[in-house]
Amino acid sequence: MNIRRTSVAVLAAIPLALSACGTPQAGAPEPKAPTTEQVQWAGKMCGLVTGFSQKQKQLPPVDKTNTQTVKDSISARLDAASGAADETVNGLKGLGPAPINGADEVNQSFQQGFGEVRDVLKQARAVAGQIDVRDKQKFNEGVAALQNQLKKSNQIDLAGKFGKLEQTPELKRAAERAPECKPFFQQKPQQQQPAPPQQPPADKPG
Repeated sequence: MNIRRTSVAVLAAIPLALSACGTPQAGAPEPKAPTTEQVQWAGKMCGLVTGFSQKQKQLPPVDKTNTQTVKDSISARLDAASGAADETVNGLKGLGPAPINGADEVNQSFQQGFGEVRDVLKQARAVAGQIDVRDKQKFNEGVAALQNQLKKSNQIDLAGKFGKLEQTPELKRAAERAPECKPFFQQKPQQQQPAPPQQPPADKPG
């Protein structure tokens, strides 16, 4: 089971949602250049979001030696992933009042979105804890239930929440100048569906 791709597949659409942010509408007034303080604040916000994605790439691997090691390693990955989401939410809360008009609303939207991601991951961790490693059929059923729980991440509209950034001219201009925000404006491949779970060999019970 590719837990990393499954648990954060919802984040793949973020750059797509912002890929056209740098194109101003014809006739729109040119926003005034952002201050250093505004660029730094936007950069911190972006850094917290991209930091979550980076941490998902560093999750411990799944140990497929037997059913018990699969369960234990998946549980460890989910603990780490949900912890990273929680850190992102707390970090966003710790940014304090934004020096940019409308940015506080965007920040609150991000907090809500990553709170939803955290909740899905914590619920998946609870499901993983119930997997029966002693019986092959029950083990497969438990893994299927876990996969279904993780698919709930596809219902989280993070792309829509990132659209609020595009709709906030001062914040968008500051983000365009912040190095930490560059991943938001780079075109990425379309979101992939979660990979089907890979089961350990049947002759290696836990």
